[in-house]
Amino acid sequence: MTRLLVWDLPVRLFHLLLGLTFIGAFTIANVVDDDSVLFSAHMLLGLLMAFMVVLRLIWGFVGTKHARFGDFLHGPKAVLTYLRDAFRGKAKRHAGHNPGSSVAIFLMLLLVVGLATTGILMASGNEALKDVHGVLSWAFLIVVVGHIAGVIMHTVRQRENLTASMIDGHKEVEPAEAIASSHPILGIVFLALVGLVSWRLAAGFDPVTRTLTLPLIGQTLQLGEVEEGESAPDGKGHEDDD
Repeated sequence: MTRLLVWDLPVRLFHLLLGLTFIGAFTIANVVDDDSVLFSAHMLLGLLMAFMVVLRLIWGFVGTKHARFGDFLHGPKAVLTYLRDAFRGKAKRHAGHNPGSSVAIFLMLLLVVGLATTGILMASGNEALKDVHGVLSWAFLIVVVGHIAGVIMHTVRQRENLTASMIDGHKEVEPAEAIASSHPILGIVFLALVGLVSWRLAAGFDPVTRTLTLPLIGQTLQLGEVEEGESAPDGKGHEDDD
């Protein structure tokens, strides 16, 4: 087999940026107090993750061969068989996502949707979902750690460097499994859209009141608590009694 192109640029960029934004959001949420203005960055990153997932969902239906969900939609039997064979070092190689990584991908997509939904509802005043949001964030971390462990095991046991493949887009596959283009223009469009949304989110955020006005929608979300003495969302500060 020859080392050929299987991963397009939009998929590789999504994979990288989703990981970076989750690390940033999770770290901030666990090291910064809720009343810190920096905590709001955790929510902004979460919204950016949700936007990228929307783009990935679209690409999962119209993208290149191995980017499409239909290419790595495996049933429970196929997943269990793959995991059993993987531990034995005899797992079948897949040009795209293997059954193990496919489970991790679908779980991560679903968890981001859940995190974004609960996060927006919390920012709209529904604090009852705080524990649910926390559980989802730790579940996401567990899936990520499991995914990384699976990649390491596969690399060692199968002697196939999946990390390098996700960086340069190439794997040792039959010519029929390769894709014709990495779609660099669409990769640039993806980065431009992510950059545009990042800028709009930053522009719509008021660090004084900790409020965010969502672009296009116009809905206002409360991103964090306002300390005593700071300006309240209605623009009126708290004054100490004489």
